[in-house]
Amino acid sequence: MEYDINPQRLSTFTLVFITILWIELASNYGRSIWLFLIVLLIGIGLASFRFKFTVYTEHLVYQILLFNKSIFKKEIYPDQVNELKFIRVGWAKKAAIIKMKKGLNIRLSVLEPQDAYNHLIEFAENQGISMSKTKDYQILERRKQRS
Repeated sequence: MEYDINPQRLSTFTLVFITILWIELASNYGRSIWLFLIVLLIGIGLASFRFKFTVYTEHLVYQILLFNKSIFKKEIYPDQVNELKFIRVGWAKKAAIIKMKKGLNIRLSVLEPQDAYNHLIEFAENQGISMSKTKDYQILERRKQRS
């Protein structure tokens, strides 16, 4: 199954960065159409980053896309994973951290739809990967079962 990752922090960062960049450049160089177009192109470039996460039966794939072209693709096999940790972020959102044996951990905090976390749990159970769930995450699971 393929899931989209919607990074809310990236869109907020992009908006703040573009605003500050425009103010600084306009105060130093004046307000010209060329300056506006350059800042606009930088904004479009930053806003066009997309993230995808795919769960296969044998492995996981994490991708970063720019203008729908893959610029980074990491295939994660079960022997590379140390642990899957399921946590809660925000008020009522689930998240997962893939703790790698080598390299950086991968944080999956805004997967759409939320069923992705259940598929990730199934993957871990099928592949024999150790999992841990925080108490807050377990509360979210119980709350979802009741409704």
